[in-house]
Amino acid sequence: SEGNFTGESWDRHRHVREVPTDAFGDISFGGLGQKTGKYVRVSTDTSPELLYRLLTEQWKLSPPNLLISVTGGAKNFYLKARLKNMFHRGLIKVAQTTGAWIISGGMHTGVMKHVGQAVRDHALSSAMQGQIVAIGVATWGMIHNREALVHSEVR
Repeated sequence: SEGNFTGESWDRHRHVREVPTDAFGDISFGGLGQKTGKYVRVSTDTSPELLYRLLTEQWKLSPPNLLISVTGGAKNFYLKARLKNMFHRGLIKVAQTTGAWIISGGMHTGVMKHVGQAVRDHALSSAMQGQIVAIGVATWGMIHNREALVHSEVR
């Protein structure tokens, strides 16, 4: 494993401190169409069953028939317009016709950016017909303005 500037290898158990949090709620994504979504901060040890119950019972998402996990590097790359449109249309069509959840790293870079753009463009062009579920799973340290997501009593 790669070390940091002190020569010490990073170890999750030594370098991560878990504390109670109330970082959850609704979030507005700025820009065109201003869509709102939900967010929650969880531990890496949170059970998948608990997360699934949160998504289906509390957030009322329909259980998926399929999970589409889109992964790849965070390095930005250029897609020709035709290929980009094919990717966007194909991803949305598969998600709509199967009742899938699309899961990605939740960042605005690399392939994740293309996933986000496809979902955003679909949401802007079709009012409520064929709602798409997109879930971004990002590490807390990568979230811009993350302090604003923690309620004041806990800060």
